[in-house]
Amino acid sequence: MTDDLAQLEQLAGALLRRVEPGERRKILRLMARTLQRSQSARIARQQDPDGQPYAARKAQPTGRLRRKGTIKRKAMFRKLRNASNLQAGSTDTEAWVGFSGRAAQIARVHQEGLEDAPSKGRKKVRYARRVLLGDTEAERVALLAIVFAHAAQ
Repeated sequence: MTDDLAQLEQLAGALLRRVEPGERRKILRLMARTLQRSQSARIARQQDPDGQPYAARKAQPTGRLRRKGTIKRKAMFRKLRNASNLQAGSTDTEAWVGFSGRAAQIARVHQEGLEDAPSKGRKKVRYARRVLLGDTEAERVALLAIVFAHAAQ
């Protein structure tokens, strides 16, 4: 299946190179938005690109000063997957999806499983590796479908 998909990707690349730059920009913009929505939905489901669930948060010690709220029980990366943080863009030669600003720093720490201080003045903590951005087979097929649908018009 991956060999067939690789051949289709080469064919799609050849098709895109033959299209006018303005039209190619439109196609790539649509591809970037599709990928952005797909990545955001996968992050909301709390899954790695291979379908495995994210590593759970560490259990926090409860003390008499710690609030017992619902913030820590909710899904991780709620704000990180918003369109203002998870951005998509394109030029006439490429399409991209990524994080910007402070969100990019947070995402990188989780993507690679690095150490970071949870807040200013706290000691560094090693975070579990949680792959936020990555392609899945379904996303690759959807992007190829966009290119071939445009070629069929």
